[in-house]
Amino acid sequence: MQDATYNPNSYEKKWWDFWQQQKLFEADSNSAKEPYVILMPPPNVTDRLHMGHGLNNTIQDIYIRWQRMLGKEVCWLPGTDHAGIATQMMVEKSLASEGTSRQTLGREEFVKRCWQWKEKHGGIIVEQLKRLGASADWRREAFTMSPQLSTAVRHMFVDLYDKGLIYRGQRLVNWDFELKTAISDDEVVNVEETGRLWSFAYPLVDGSGELVIATTRPETMFGDVAVAVHPDDQRYRQYIGQRVRLPLTDRKLPIIADSYVKQQFGTGCVKITPGHDFNDFAIGKRHGLQTRTVFDDDGKLNNHTPPDFVGLDRLEARKLVIRKLNDEGLLRGEQRHRHTLPYSDRSKTVIEPRLSKQWFLRMQPLIPKAIAVVTDKRLKFYPASWEKTYLHWLENIEDWCISRQLWWGHRLPIWHCRQCERHCATKTVDPERCPYCRSTNLVQDEDVLDTWFSSWLWPFSTLNWPEAVDNKFYPSNVLITGADIIFLWVARMVIAGLEVMGQLPFKDVYFNSIICDRQGRKFSKTLGNGIDPFAVIDKHGADAVRYTCVSLAPLGGRARMAVDDFVHGGRFINKIWNAARFLLAHLEKQPLLSLSSYQLTVPEKWLVNELKQTVADIDQQLANYRLDTMASHLYHFIWGTYCDWGVEIAKRFLRQGEKKNILSTMCYLLEGLLRLAHPVIPFISEELWQKLPAHPDWDRPVSLAVASFPQTKNLPSYDQSELQRWLLTKELITATRTIRSQAQIPPRTAIDIDLVIEQQIYQDWLSDFAMVNNINYLAANDQRPKQTLVAVGKGYEVYARVGDYLDFAKEKQRLRKEQQRLQGLLKKLEAKLNNPDFVKRAPAEIVEGQRQQQATLQKQLTTIELNLRSFVG
Repeated sequence: MQDATYNPNSYEKKWWDFWQQQKLFEADSNSAKEPYVILMPPPNVTDRLHMGHGLNNTIQDIYIRWQRMLGKEVCWLPGTDHAGIATQMMVEKSLASEGTSRQTLGREEFVKRCWQWKEKHGGIIVEQLKRLGASADWRREAFTMSPQLSTAVRHMFVDLYDKGLIYRGQRLVNWDFELKTAISDDEVVNVEETGRLWSFAYPLVDGSGELVIATTRPETMFGDVAVAVHPDDQRYRQYIGQRVRLPLTDRKLPIIADSYVKQQFGTGCVKITPGHDFNDFAIGKRHGLQTRTVFDDDGKLNNHTPPDFVGLDRLEARKLVIRKLNDEGLLRGEQRHRHTLPYSDRSKTVIEPRLSKQWFLRMQPLIPKAIAVVTDKRLKFYPASWEKTYLHWLENIEDWCISRQLWWGHRLPIWHCRQCERHCATKTVDPERCPYCRSTNLVQDEDVLDTWFSSWLWPFSTLNWPEAVDNKFYPSNVLITGADIIFLWVARMVIAGLEVMGQLPFKDVYFNSIICDRQGRKFSKTLGNGIDPFAVIDKHGADAVRYTCVSLAPLGGRARMAVDDFVHGGRFINKIWNAARFLLAHLEKQPLLSLSSYQLTVPEKWLVNELKQTVADIDQQLANYRLDTMASHLYHFIWGTYCDWGVEIAKRFLRQGEKKNILSTMCYLLEGLLRLAHPVIPFISEELWQKLPAHPDWDRPVSLAVASFPQTKNLPSYDQSELQRWLLTKELITATRTIRSQAQIPPRTAIDIDLVIEQQIYQDWLSDFAMVNNINYLAANDQRPKQTLVAVGKGYEVYARVGDYLDFAKEKQRLRKEQQRLQGLLKKLEAKLNNPDFVKRAPAEIVEGQRQQQATLQKQLTTIELNLRSFVG
C-alpha cells in the first residue's frame, strides 16, 4: 500500500541513485544491439538550468528512454562547453572583487584561475540536469577543453591550415570594446532603440557647394575615405569624380557612384567608412579605397584622428565632433531616429565593426557537400521550414573569423618566427625551430580559437577522434537543439562531419520550441518574465515539469508558458498516483492472470484496445517529432480512458464480487501505461511500477527504465464489431449523463429515456452507468416525445423525461442564445472553408482542423434544435 499523498521528494532522488547504482544508462561500444545515439548540446560551464535547457533536455531524454526500452544500445553523450567569453568574464569579475586583474596576474596564472573556477562552478548545471532525470551516460561526460578534445581541436586546425583553408588577414569584424575581442554573430543581439541622427555638410573642394550626409555615428567621420551617391541620382551626377573636404581635417575625399546607395534615404549622400561599417567595407573593396581604423581596441580614438580627439572614448568624441561641427557652421540638423543597435550578449555594450588582423577559415570549399545532403534529403529538419534558412546561409557564406583576443580557450597552435616573419603550425609537439629559416626565435600566437571551433567537432571529438574513433556511436540519430544556432553550430557540425568522417554527424535535426510567456515574449531577465525550473520542481516534482514542458511545446514556434501551467502537470501526476492507489489497495495477495487465460468482457477488451491504439499513436507522433501531440495522446489514455472509465468499470465488477479477472486486466493496463509514460515521467512511473506485482504478460527486469516499451504487435486484438457496439454504448452513457447534468438530476435518482437507435447496445451498462430505469425504444418514424431533453449523435437520439427537474422556459431562452452563437460561428467557418484561396494555401492540418470544428459545431447546433422542438407541447 502506498502513501495517500503524492510526494515526489520522497522518491525522485531514490530512483535516480538506483539507476546510477545499476549502471542502467551506460552505453556498451561492444554491444551487438542496434545503436541509438544523441549528443547533448553542451551547455556552458557558466550556465544554470533554465526552462530552455529543461525543455531541450527533456525532449532528448524522452527519445533516449523510448529507444532504450525498445531494446537499442543507447548512448546519450553529455558534456559542457568552456564558454570562452562568459567564463573569462566571470573570472575577471571575481578578480576585480579581490582588487586585482588578469593583466596583473599574467596569462599563465589567469588560466589557472579559470580552471579553478570551472572545477568549482562548472558542474552545477550537470547536477541540475541529473535532477531533471537526464539519463545520459555520465561516465562519458566531455568537456571542450579536456586534453582529448583539445588534441582534436589542434589536429583539426592544423589539417585545415595545411590544406590552405586557414589564413591570417585584415578584415572587418564585430568588436567588443569592453572585452577587447572580436566576437561571433551569435554573441550579437540586435536591439531597436531611439537615438539621434545628425546631418552635417562636406564642403566641395572647389568651393561651389556642399554635400550633406546623415549619420548616427559622427565620430566615425575620421575613418571616411569617400562620399557615395547613386549613379542614377540626377541631383548629384555632376559631382561624381569631384572631391569634398572632410570636416575638422585637411583630408580630401572623392565623390563616387555606387548602386548600393538608396536615393530615397536621407539626403541620398552616404559617407563611406570601410573600417567601421560592413556595407562600406564591401563598397571600399569594389572601388579600391583605402581603409582607415580610428578606434583602438578599447574604443578610444587613435592617432588617425585630429590631436584633440586622440585618447577620447568614442561617445565623448561624438559630443566633441558635434560641438566642433556646429562651431564651424557645418551642422545641418539633429533629429530623433529609430534604429537597430548591435549589442554584445556578454558585455552588454554596443558592438562596433572594426578592422582587425584575425585568423579566418575559408568556407567556400567546404560547403558543397553540406548543401547536397539537404537537397537530396539525407539530412532532414523538423520543422522542415528551416531547410531554406540553412541553405540560404550556406549559399551566401562568408569566411569564418576563428580567432578571439582572449586568454581562456584553445590557444592557436600557430608559431610566429621573429627572424623571417613567417608562421607555422604543428599537430602534436610544439616546434623548436622555424621550418623555413631554422631560427629558434619562435613565439606562439596570442589569440585563442572561437568557442564554436571546438563545438563543431563535438559529434566525433567526443568519440576519441583523431585516435581510434568509437564508430559504434557515429553518426548519431538526431540532434535536438535550438534554431538560434542553426548556423553557428548545426551547419558547422554538418560541414565538419562530412569533411572529417566522410558522413553526416546526425540524420535528423529537431529544433525545439522557444519558451515564452503567455504574451509570446521570450523569457528574459530584463522583462522579469522567466520561470525558475527548480522553483516548480521543488513544488510539483520533476515529472510535472517534464510533462508540462513537452505538452506545451509544438513542433517549431513558441511554447507559451506560465507558472500555473505546472499546477495542471502536477494534477496529472497526482491523478496517476491516485488511480494506482486504488488498484494497489485491491491487489494485496491477489494472484494475477495472463489475459489469455480468461475471457475478457467487452469493456475490458475496449480498454486493452485503447492501450494498443495509444501505443500506435505515440509511436507515430514520436517518429514525427510531435511531442505535444504525443503528450496529448498519453494524457487522454491515462486520464480519460484508464483513470475515469477503467476505474469505474473496475468498481462495477468489484461491487459484484468479480475480483480476480478485472484486477488482472487493470494491473495489465496500469503496467502498460506506466511503460508508455516512463520516457516522459520517469520518476513516478518507476515508483509505481516497482510497487506492482509481476504480471505474467509483461517482462520484469530490474527497472522500468530497461523494461520493454509496449508494441502493437505484442498486444492482443479483439473483434471490432464488439468494440464498436461498446463505443456506441459508451457514447450513449456520456450523452445521458450530460442530460442529467444539464437538468441537475440527483446522482442516485434513476430516469426513464426514449431511445432512437439503429444498432444494438449493451443495455445493462447503459442502465448501470447512466442511472437509467426504463428504456423505451422508438422506431425511426415514431413521433418523438415532448417536454424532454435531447442528445443526438451518429445513429442515435436520446430523449430524457426531466420535467420534474428542469425549468423549460428558462432553458429554452438559454438554448436560443446558444443557437444564435453557434450559427454565427458556423457562418464564419463556412465562409472560410468555401474560400478556395484558404483551402489551397493553408496547411492541410489547419484546413482539416477547421472542418472538424465545423462538424462539431453542427452536431451541437442539431442537438439544440432538437431540444427546442421537444420543448413544444
